[in-house]
Amino acid sequence: MSDSNSKLADPAVAPPSGAANGAPEPGPARAAPPAGDAAGPRRCSRRPARMGSLKREWSRVFTLMLLALLAGAAATVVGVRVVTDQIQQATAEHRLESEAVAELRSALDAHEQTALQLLSAAPVDTAAFLQQQKDVTARFDAAARILPEDHGMLSTVREARDAWQEGLAAHGLWGSQVAGLHGDHVAEAPALAASGARARALLADVRRASLDALDDGVAYGAQLQQMVVAGRTALFVLAGAGVFYFRRRMTKYLVRPVESLYQGVLKLQAGDFSHRISVVRNDELGQLAEAFNSMAATVHDNHLELTFRATHDPLTGLANRAVLTERLTAVFGPEAGLAGAGHKDRREGLLIIDVDDFKDVNDSLGHEGGDALLIQLAQRLRGCVRARDLVARLGGDEFAIVVMDDAGTATADVAGRIQAALREPFSIDEVRLKVTVSMGAAQRTAATTDPAELMRQADFAMYMAKHGGKGRFQLFDAHGYDEMTYRAALRADLASAVQAGQLRLDYQPVVDLGTGTILGVEALVRWEHPTLGRLGPADFIPLAEETGEIGPIGCWVLDTATRHVAGWRRSPGTAGDIWVSVNLSTLQLSSDRNLAALERILANPAVQADKVILEVTESALATSADGGVGALHRLKSFGVRIAIDDFGTGFSSLSTLAVLPADILKIDRSFLSGLPRDAQAAAMLEGILEVARKLHLAVIAEGIEDTGQLELLRSLGCDMGQGYLLAGPSPSPVLEALLGSGTRLEPPAGAGAPMSGA
Repeated sequence: MSDSNSKLADPAVAPPSGAANGAPEPGPARAAPPAGDAAGPRRCSRRPARMGSLKREWSRVFTLMLLALLAGAAATVVGVRVVTDQIQQATAEHRLESEAVAELRSALDAHEQTALQLLSAAPVDTAAFLQQQKDVTARFDAAARILPEDHGMLSTVREARDAWQEGLAAHGLWGSQVAGLHGDHVAEAPALAASGARARALLADVRRASLDALDDGVAYGAQLQQMVVAGRTALFVLAGAGVFYFRRRMTKYLVRPVESLYQGVLKLQAGDFSHRISVVRNDELGQLAEAFNSMAATVHDNHLELTFRATHDPLTGLANRAVLTERLTAVFGPEAGLAGAGHKDRREGLLIIDVDDFKDVNDSLGHEGGDALLIQLAQRLRGCVRARDLVARLGGDEFAIVVMDDAGTATADVAGRIQAALREPFSIDEVRLKVTVSMGAAQRTAATTDPAELMRQADFAMYMAKHGGKGRFQLFDAHGYDEMTYRAALRADLASAVQAGQLRLDYQPVVDLGTGTILGVEALVRWEHPTLGRLGPADFIPLAEETGEIGPIGCWVLDTATRHVAGWRRSPGTAGDIWVSVNLSTLQLSSDRNLAALERILANPAVQADKVILEVTESALATSADGGVGALHRLKSFGVRIAIDDFGTGFSSLSTLAVLPADILKIDRSFLSGLPRDAQAAAMLEGILEVARKLHLAVIAEGIEDTGQLELLRSLGCDMGQGYLLAGPSPSPVLEALLGSGTRLEPPAGAGAPMSGA
């Protein structure tokens, strides 16, 4: 199409500016998709008032062309026929005239010979001579009837007759004169011959006149031929003019409109929905062009509407996640690097915004109230950004803002404006709400590889802001993110640690402080990570409790530890009553599935449940709904003993301690760290030991790392203890060998400082 046709296209309809780039936008936040002016292109095509018809017009054209062709053929046939007839007629007349003159002359010659014989008195049949004279007269009459008056042929024939007749009469040879002719009249023969010659000369003139008439007929035929040629030429010129005229009309009203339609279809297939074609005339093709323009306008409007719906949030009118991803991809694309050659310090920022306690709004005002809040919040967010920034809704109550940040401070400025804009309460159905948001931001740096990483960083920062007290703005912290990534990797690997056989057990002896005899061992789990090496329980047990893997890990520890210790008891030199203690998580106690798995292990006679101690921390029991008392009673029914681990660090009261199915108290190492110099700690330790004796509970002191601590515990009557001063955790073969040797554990001479251990 030409440039003028492009003016028929709809004007480009852009989405609301706020929805497209985050700029402030008046009007309701629930933006409707823009509709193109479908009537615009149709108004641009001015329709003639009169309806035309291609079928009727071109039927007439082809009829006229057929008639012209027939007329030309008829003219040619008729012209050729007329010319031919004319020439044939002239030829035939000349032939008749020539034959008549020739016969007449021959008859004259014969009659003259006979007349000369009569003049010479030769014997001649007079009757035959007169009959011959009558025949010549008849031939003159016949020639007079045949010959036309043109060119004087008729008058010349008559003159020849008169000359012939007069010559005969002058010599007594005409008609009845012959009867009176007697004697020799040879002397008159020359005069008679002269009159005959004159008659023959006149007949020769007639013959020449016939030839002239023939020439005139041929000339007239030539004129007719020229007229035919001229007529054919005129018809050809008219036909050429008609063809040229109708070709122009065909080009204007048929070929170009069809080509326009074809080009329009190609542009429509190529995605140019704004293209329109001009309506040349109000005929079938014009109506087809009108229909095409109407269809293209409808497709254009639908395309704009679908594009808007595909790129904008239907509730708030903001850009959606797809537009956000496209913008971030453009920021990281090679084109951005070329375009940003003059902006080396540009650090685009991404702000993730999450509404605090949005569920409470839905619960109190319903989802309609929650939607109204999101719409108003979107309006305020638009008012806090610049024209080149992008505001998007990610879904639910989560929003994002791409900040074009040259100096590296614009992102924080936008966050500050948002916090200021949210100080004013929202009004939802006459209910005033004070709303806060948690915002996390990440700046693009040279180390940021792709949009997904920037999104993860901003989302992590928002997560940190949310867990830091809500209503906060948090910039991305790389160290915290690395820690989170590290924990996430551990969490993923932990799921397969048990099945992959990566867990190990170390055992720390629990010693009779009076004799140094090993009474039992505490099983301590380790994780042999394939890339990070050996990890202690503090590195992965909290993760296991978060992911639910604590159940399989706890069952593996209990099963493995009880099998190891049962094997030691059968070894020579090892006491048959040595026991093993295993730490339990309250998550194992609160889950019926995990509790049932523990019960299946303890129900095995080879385990010897009466020689198993299950340790539960005091703080964990305090946070449990029922203190785990019911679960502990179920486990205790198998004969196991229950130890309260880290006693003294939690918040349990003496009344709570009295109802727990506990057999042993394990004093936390924090009570021993200041001994023997800390008198207050020594007094508290003495009180705990006294309470345990009153409640008939055994006591194990943890973390004995100094001989002074050991002596104080002995003096206060503490019977059992464990710590690096006595022995550190060791693998199963080492403990088995130690137990088999019957060695008593005493502190080494001069020991006074904590021993290092794994």
